[in-house]
Amino acid sequence: MLDLIYHNYYFLLYFAALLLSIVRYRKYYDTALKYLPILIAYTVLSEVLGFMVRNFDEIQIVYKEEYSYYNTLIFNVFDIIFYLYFLSIYHKVLITTKSKKFLKLGIVVFLVVSIVNLFVQNFYVDPQNYAIIIGSFFTASSALIYLLQLKKDSMVLKSSNLLFWISIGIIFFHLFYPITMYIISFEYELYNHLKLARFHYLSIAIFYACFVIGFLKVKRNKPYEISR
Repeated sequence: MLDLIYHNYYFLLYFAALLLSIVRYRKYYDTALKYLPILIAYTVLSEVLGFMVRNFDEIQIVYKEEYSYYNTLIFNVFDIIFYLYFLSIYHKVLITTKSKKFLKLGIVVFLVVSIVNLFVQNFYVDPQNYAIIIGSFFTASSALIYLLQLKKDSMVLKSSNLLFWISIGIIFFHLFYPITMYIISFEYELYNHLKLARFHYLSIAIFYACFVIGFLKVKRNKPYEISR
């Protein structure tokens, strides 16, 4: 049991984030992040199902023997939902017209690339690399724009702003996620040689540690801060 926890330590942060998102919900229920607990719950379910498919022969979602342990389909669907959710969040909280146009462009380009990617890579067994690259670029860029927006706003207490911490996690994780997925798809031997799986799981842990910190530090917003 301890060995299982040791090799999957990041699961503890998933569950901690889910628990805190519910316990602290009254602090942000009327903000743009009001549906965040649902996304985190979906994340936990996806990760648990992915773990079971990868580790138990009795459970599979692709019914071909050579792909019996593949859980890629689960995370391909998850990525689409994740990117669209946060792109829509940043579209709500960014102030300038230029930023909102950038977000609209990002959503359209991401959807188009996601559709094209279906014809380039097998959606059931291959990470959708081109969609991941585009989704990560626009999501991380939007998070950075949001942080710069907060920097200019002296009325916002950043350390108690939930989206502030989540944005830091998004930028960190999505700087590396497209690279990791690209290497695992096209240079799998290099992926194993560099032991990138360990780094990938560590980046997940740091990402959701940002969620946990955000939930612990979040304070009730004043009316004029509701959209932030």
